Amino acid sequence: MTNIPYRENLQQLCEQAGYASLSKLSETADISTWYLYRLERGLIAQIPLGVMAKLAIALGLTLEELWQKLGGGNELGKIEQDQAVIEENQQLQQTIKALQGEYTRLQQQLTHQSQQLESQWQQKALEILEPWLLQWPTAAAAAQQNPQWPVQKLLPLTKPIATLLQQWQVEVIATVGEMVPYDPQYHEFIGPAAGRTLGPW
Repeated sequence: MTNIPYRENLQQLCEQAGYASLSKLSETADISTWYLYRLERGLIAQIPLGVMAKLAIALGLTLEELWQKLGGGNELGKIEQDQAVIEENQQLQQTIKALQGEYTRLQQQLTHQSQQLESQWQQKALEILEPWLLQWPTAAAAAQQNPQWPVQKLLPLTKPIATLLQQWQVEVIATVGEMVPYDPQYHEFIGPAAGRTLGPW
């Protein structure tokens, strides 16, 4: 392994650029002298590219020239690739965070919409049932007080319920007393043996 005089190279670059000391160089480049001490020990791969770029400008060199003179060899390309990977990962993390935020927002929006729909459904049902809710207690009380009260008078009060069931697409299978073919999709057989027809209702 070739021994590279890192300290001497840095001192030479400093003098060629007209700086009396490394402190003056660090002040002009606006970087910490700690980075220069690291460069003196050949730890160029551990210096951030942003710091190296400031140092190169202060020395009047390109980043590639500075890298070569301080013993970085051909590692600059690898460091730049690593830096690009880091930046790509950071962008990916930001994208993931943004997607998570959007997912949370959509979840909250769907929950709110579901609550709104449920509230609207309840309100609509109450509007349809309102006539029945207002009249049924009176009719029921009258029927209890007078057993002879005609049941037919209660039938009109069930119209709101029929309307609501119709809107829900709930349909009767058949009228009372009607004979219909047995259909296991709609009927539940509760007799001792299966039959072909059901009824009378």
